Amino acid sequence: MPALTDKIFLPISIFVLNVVLAAFKFVLANAVGACFAIYAMRGCEYAKSVGWIQSSGYREMIKTSYNTSKRKNVPGSVKWALIVAFIATLVANFLDKGIASFVSPGFRLGQPKEDLVISPQVSLIWMFSGWNFVVPVNGSVVGAMERALNSSIANPRPEDGYVYSPVISDYTPVCTDFGLDFQGEIMRNGTGCLVKIFFPARLNRTLVKTERSPNRWSMIVATIPMKSDVVMNEQPAWGFLYFMDPNSLSSKTDACFFLQDYQDNYTYPRTSIAKYIYVNGEFAVVAMTMTRLRGLRDEYDLKFANTFSTYHSDDLIMTMNETIRTKTTPAPPGQEWQNLIAEIRVANSTVDAFVCTVYYEEISDREMFLCVYYTITMHIFNQPVRNSQIQLLIERMKSSQFPGRHMVLEYFPEFTKDNTLAPISTMKLRNDTVAVADYMARIGSTFFADFSENKVYILYDKAEIEVGLEIPLWVLIAAGIITLFSLCVWQLTHWLVGPPHTSTLYSIVRTRLAETSGTPVPRLMRFKLPLMFEGVNLLPDQVEHLPDEAETLLEDTKSE
Repeated sequence: MPALTDKIFLPISIFVLNVVLAAFKFVLANAVGACFAIYAMRGCEYAKSVGWIQSSGYREMIKTSYNTSKRKNVPGSVKWALIVAFIATLVANFLDKGIASFVSPGFRLGQPKEDLVISPQVSLIWMFSGWNFVVPVNGSVVGAMERALNSSIANPRPEDGYVYSPVISDYTPVCTDFGLDFQGEIMRNGTGCLVKIFFPARLNRTLVKTERSPNRWSMIVATIPMKSDVVMNEQPAWGFLYFMDPNSLSSKTDACFFLQDYQDNYTYPRTSIAKYIYVNGEFAVVAMTMTRLRGLRDEYDLKFANTFSTYHSDDLIMTMNETIRTKTTPAPPGQEWQNLIAEIRVANSTVDAFVCTVYYEEISDREMFLCVYYTITMHIFNQPVRNSQIQLLIERMKSSQFPGRHMVLEYFPEFTKDNTLAPISTMKLRNDTVAVADYMARIGSTFFADFSENKVYILYDKAEIEVGLEIPLWVLIAAGIITLFSLCVWQLTHWLVGPPHTSTLYSIVRTRLAETSGTPVPRLMRFKLPLMFEGVNLLPDQVEHLPDEAETLLEDTKSE
């Protein structure tokens, strides 16, 4: 149930609103007149004059109030009645403007209809061109994905007057607790699904594993010759991620995802998102956030502190710092050497891995380090397919898939006052990665990148934009109550009080003349000055012809 402060959408135009407010003002003005008719019936001999003066307008009310205030023989209640008449008329005339001030333009979406959009793409090595999107460090990653799926590259020719939003569906997880295989070592057994992280070349030699808790491990691969391993000094920024579905009956049970990053000294975090379809029709989604650091070994501690705001609270970073300081030993003289260190943590379907390599470069005669902080969230799930064309696409993609990225979100850095990059929280990166993976799973059967034909398929809910007005619920209720009350007062007064208290001065004169002439009423009457209706002089020109009471009243007025 909406709150009183919530705004209610009204599918009407400004013209209709003005007509409704004019009717509201008409009813309210007649209700004010009805109230003075009741006062005329129950008040003194001046009471009816108050109602007539009220109906004559502001100028008449102000002049009469001023002149009446000087007369001592007019009751004080009548003087107050004139003031009330002035205020009530103001309220009746301007209350509709007050209501209008709460009204604002608005829109709502009509009933959505599904619309499949297929857009051609330009292929790069691992993804389509243009599917890199920037998200502020403190922004919403899901919001960035929604904007990406509504961008011109995803939907190049949207129909005007409609809003497109990807169809979102619930999904049924196949696995909620993943096992982990790191570099050929089974770290933990999950509930059936297995994640394998592998770095190529000869990094699986002399491996030492330390289990710190049931979901937390440290690994060291020490003193590895790297003379013949060209890519060794780019570890651990180049590797493979596999995740297995135990329900798939095919031998092709591994969904492959490349762990790769650009080769530079420091890369602000970026999140890569991909999807895979098993032969049994189940979906796999992976979201991986990588943060890369490189520099001289002696500077690793400063680099960690400048990169991560959670430097002193994240167990992976603190342990890695200690391990690099105490347990990385060089090889014998004359050989290049390398240590690979990994700090790993698993929670349900999310893996956090801080992987570093410390190595010696013979050419530059320097000890270097390269680290990558990975946060990886995976989902293997079932989800109904709602579109026949997408169902055909899924059947075709089961047999041949390219392990490319569907989308990449690059964090836009913040800067400190001294113009250096602001550190970022690993907890935020973890939460963002989980949110991205969940959203990608909810559009699992909606959004597909077909790398074999260079096309993107997106199933949208297409809804027409209905333009109207918005008004707070409490204003709408108050206006309705005032209108109903005013209408009741107006009609009941006409039924129960009746003429002459509910009649204007013109109406009284018209009715009286109609009685003497036998003409029908209501009708227009010819008028001449001074006060001559239908040839009948309403007041004699001479004061001596006035009735005795009028003459007395005139004399009293002059004496004041």
